[in-house]
Amino acid sequence: MKDLQFTTLQWLNLMPEAAVIHDGVGILAANPRAESLLLESGVLDQLRRIRGEGRLSYRPADGAVQLCFASSRLPDRGAWLTLLTPLSDLSDHYQQLVDRNPCAFMVHRRFKPLFANPAFARLFDFESVEQVVELDSLRRIIGEDHWPEAQSNYDRLMQQGTLGKTQVVEHHTLNGRKLHAHLVDFVLMWEGEPAVCTVVSNVSHQVRQMEKLKAMALTDPLTGLSNRRHFFDYSEPYLARAVEQEDGLALILMDIDHFKGINDRFGHPFGDRILAKFGQRLISLVEEEALVARVGGEEFALLMPLKRGQCVHDVAQCLCHHIHWQEQCDCHTVSIAVSVGATAWRGSGDRLTDMYLRADKALYQAKADGRNRSCAAEPVSADI
Repeated sequence: MKDLQFTTLQWLNLMPEAAVIHDGVGILAANPRAESLLLESGVLDQLRRIRGEGRLSYRPADGAVQLCFASSRLPDRGAWLTLLTPLSDLSDHYQQLVDRNPCAFMVHRRFKPLFANPAFARLFDFESVEQVVELDSLRRIIGEDHWPEAQSNYDRLMQQGTLGKTQVVEHHTLNGRKLHAHLVDFVLMWEGEPAVCTVVSNVSHQVRQMEKLKAMALTDPLTGLSNRRHFFDYSEPYLARAVEQEDGLALILMDIDHFKGINDRFGHPFGDRILAKFGQRLISLVEEEALVARVGGEEFALLMPLKRGQCVHDVAQCLCHHIHWQEQCDCHTVSIAVSVGATAWRGSGDRLTDMYLRADKALYQAKADGRNRSCAAEPVSADI
């Protein structure tokens, strides 16, 4: 037996698990990792009852720890090798789910934090979950724009138990960094009283990508102006405001004179430069509320409010005069001029398509009259 104890201890001490060698009477050998576990209530009695190989679970009477016994018979020894592995309590499993969950969530009552997981603290730049719970109110991170709706949503949650929707809103981290948060709210019982649990996902990247794609779909990439689709889709608010306020409204079409010849002679890169510069000059000449678009190759459109007493013919002439410039290309000086066709809104029955047809007809008249000039749809007196 002395030889058995010596050789056993050599390899038992090398094992990473708590391990014991035992028979039906008692413990023959144990490594240091097993010593504290053998002191647990009922463990020795449980080991004496082992009569077969396999696994079993055992929880001492005091419930302090749950153990897994994995036993194997030692050949020719009349003894057993059993590995003792502590099992986490169910509450420990739940705690791991909370702590390791990459999805941020928190519990609050009337926006006073009651609980938060580490992912929530990290998302909003808190140093710890304790720092979150110490807040008097979540208003600091919710943001003023969403705050009234957040209060209304809370009241609805408490009354109905659900919002019936999810939201994407702009929130702020503790450090003032903005993020777009996708929120899922529901009511649960917390320490015997109802509270709101909010699950938060950071969708800032997806929102930026959607905004970028939307801008690409509605913007002319060369000039940065609205494209044809955007111009016609977003012209309705201008007409609605004109009807509501009985204000004037001008639609102006512009075409760069002899642009095809410029492209053919000096090349498309130079032509692109002219188009981009034309867009910049046009933006600098009009008011901020004007809708400016590149609607064709070298054709541009402008929809803008007319001030009381302002004549669309005068606006068209002014644009035609000030948009003119000279551009250098190698040793050549290229004169850039524009033909302009314009019309004004003629009342509640006048549609954008009607205005566009009149302005287009006036533009072709300006070209027929020699280009580098403006023409307003007749009768001019009706377009004031």
